[in-house]
Amino acid sequence: MSVGDAVTAQGMATRHRRSVKAIQAGIGEVNALLAKMIKPSKVKWGGFGTHALWYVRKLKETSSWESGQLGTRTFEEKDPMDEATTPYCFISETYGVSEKSIKTNRAAGNMKLYDIQKENARNAQNALYRAFAAACYSNGSDSQEPVGLAAIFADCYETTNNVTTAAVAKTYAGIALAAASMSAYSAVYSTQGWSTEYWHPVALDQAECPVASGTALWSTDAVKDLAWMEHAMSRTADVSATGEIIKPDMALMNTDPWSALMALLATSQTTYNVPLGTTDPVLAKFKTIRVGNLDVVYDKNVPNDTNSVERVIVLDSDAFYIDSLNTKSEGLVEGQWKQDDPEVVGGVGVYKANLALICKTPQAVGVFTGCDG
Repeated sequence: MSVGDAVTAQGMATRHRRSVKAIQAGIGEVNALLAKMIKPSKVKWGGFGTHALWYVRKLKETSSWESGQLGTRTFEEKDPMDEATTPYCFISETYGVSEKSIKTNRAAGNMKLYDIQKENARNAQNALYRAFAAACYSNGSDSQEPVGLAAIFADCYETTNNVTTAAVAKTYAGIALAAASMSAYSAVYSTQGWSTEYWHPVALDQAECPVASGTALWSTDAVKDLAWMEHAMSRTADVSATGEIIKPDMALMNTDPWSALMALLATSQTTYNVPLGTTDPVLAKFKTIRVGNLDVVYDKNVPNDTNSVERVIVLDSDAFYIDSLNTKSEGLVEGQWKQDDPEVVGGVGVYKANLALICKTPQAVGVFTGCDG
């Protein structure tokens, strides 16, 4: 390799390393939920094995008060915890700069070469970001993709103003959600079709909401619906199954529900002088408004249901974190650049990552179906 080629190769490798840092920093700007995990560094590093795991309570026991007088105690070994597991998933994206591009642009100077590399790297970066965003909402049907929000609420959908799940068993993290189909909302979990009291989301059609109007529509009841969901999802530490308080702080929605909510709030502002907006610095780069204690986020990646009807997702972001096999020094995204492989004509780069997207309990997630009216 000539001195000129060596300088070019060194420069391109240096810029690839810089681009990895940029991608690591940029993941928190892909999706609002990711921002809630990346910005406060809610990443668990140095995982091992094929699956990330955590534990949740499965026994509903209450200790008995006693007199304090002399007596005897009995001891019994119990099985109080369920093990939740989700697989670590891997992703990589490659890009390349051909020898022809390197040779023919050398006369234009190194910066021209780096521009070509940057353009190709940017395409690879965008591909990674799209995959990360899709994973946040995945329904778990692709075993290679992290299990996302749709799987956590059993990918429920609307049928004639009722919330419905498929007539097959649903699980999240290896623990049963719905053992049978669910065809309507009930405040009593067992009659709604969920298998366990501590391991289920709050799912209902907006027309079923207890505070719904006579003719229930998202466009007229959105604020009341969100307020109801915020309270319905709240859990004290003794009933959350994780030993932590559940307090919803985010709502995610696509175009139609967002537009309807904006119109409703704009009318309220002009009529009753209701202030709009949020000052949350974590979500500053996302289009948000504040409803009660919820940061409502506009996200076009929020998936419609199986009938192409829109849904609104409410969640407690504190219940989510990322588990990665990487160490903190490696970061969530790693990268490699090579220009001295005799089998490669030109230079090639790769970005790669691995992670499991963890939600401590489905009780931290709520969903409204039928939100396009």
